[in-house]
Amino acid sequence: MPWFFSPVARIRHATQKRLAEVTPHSKDFYILISFSSALAALGLLMNNTAVIIGAMVVAPLVTPLFVLSLSVLILQGTDLWRSLLSIVFGTLLSLFVAAAIGSIASVFATEQTFITGEILSRSKPDMLYFVVACISGLAGTFAYARPKIKEFVTGIAIAAAIIPPIAVAGIALSINNMFLFRQSMLLYAFNIVGICFGSILMFVVLGFGKELEKTNSTTQT
Repeated sequence: MPWFFSPVARIRHATQKRLAEVTPHSKDFYILISFSSALAALGLLMNNTAVIIGAMVVAPLVTPLFVLSLSVLILQGTDLWRSLLSIVFGTLLSLFVAAAIGSIASVFATEQTFITGEILSRSKPDMLYFVVACISGLAGTFAYARPKIKEFVTGIAIAAAIIPPIAVAGIALSINNMFLFRQSMLLYAFNIVGICFGSILMFVVLGFGKELEKTNSTTQT
């Protein structure tokens, strides 16, 4: 199926171009993270699924995960650290924004009414979430690497649901609920690891592993 494999050089060029948009120095990245976290926190507190979905559409965290996966596969240290920093800083910012909104909201509500169904649903991680994240990583990387269908990455970001768990963790911090914090962070970790695992598998299918082998052979020669 030759149509299935995109030229590696083109995919790499597109990947490096998008990397510039998600570096730790990108203001746009942090602005979108802030908006996404705020929407997610509000949607969770309102128990409003539509608002939470809107937050996932805005979230830019999926792209650095793909970049991280590619960097691990082709052993590019610089891109690896840049994408890691983007993920770490984005996570910390999301926690801060969600915790700030949770602190304000907690003034007007008790913890009993504060913990909504949407929040509770993200406090029970299991392996099915990991499977969903893996499939999202596979599908997202395929779409990410093919310009004609890259717009579908947004829908895959919704399926992966990265931002809501971290927003729940921020809300949990605001009310000092460590059990909820640990559970939501575990779900967040499931999503991150699952997406990266699926992404690496798809990059291998797309030929990046073969490219690395050729590069190593040339170097040894």
